[in-house]
Amino acid sequence: MQTLLSAALRRVFPAGLALVIGGALAPQMGQAQDAQHAAASCPVERALYTLPAEGGDIHAAFIPARNWPSAASNLYLKLTTAQRDYWFSFAISNGYGGISLLPVENPYDERAQDSGPASTLPEAERPEDEEAQIELLAQLRFLSMDRDLNVAENPPSAGEEAPPYLMMPELGQALWYDAALLTTDPAAERDDMPRGVFRISTCLAEAPPKAWP
Repeated sequence: MQTLLSAALRRVFPAGLALVIGGALAPQMGQAQDAQHAAASCPVERALYTLPAEGGDIHAAFIPARNWPSAASNLYLKLTTAQRDYWFSFAISNGYGGISLLPVENPYDERAQDSGPASTLPEAERPEDEEAQIELLAQLRFLSMDRDLNVAENPPSAGEEAPPYLMMPELGQALWYDAALLTTDPAAERDDMPRGVFRISTCLAEAPPKAWP
């Protein structure tokens, strides 16, 4: 998995990303003060983020783990669309690779108790399978941004202040073409997610229960 991730991160293009962020944020800047106010006193594990979408709003939340599911963070990212939930752990690359999401099974399942949830990606048996997974992982970049739209170098950890904005620029492409690789749901097909910025919509009264491991 680490080899695949390293190859995928070499395909990241930070210069083009600035244009993507600017274009996606422009329609939402009128809501910036609301997001900043909600984030001001909300721990990240209690923050609920929303991305408006025609087929139903898409939500993102950080789920605490009993232990660290990865070296990058002690949180999972849970993405909820109109069709299903998707789960991710975090990875960080050296240099300019940034933060990536790694698709995993539901960390609340008992089979995740000992060593954490398994990856949803199957073993690559052929070179073309490995190439396809590299392409997919390159689409799973994760950005958290502060009030001034500065991009964090590390993913959030439990207890930290919730970032006002999140963005996963190419995740919609992955959900549209490769949803079946991001979940264990055998019925998974195309899932529609627009390109845009998630902002805090709610600060929950309590954090979700801790997941395995």
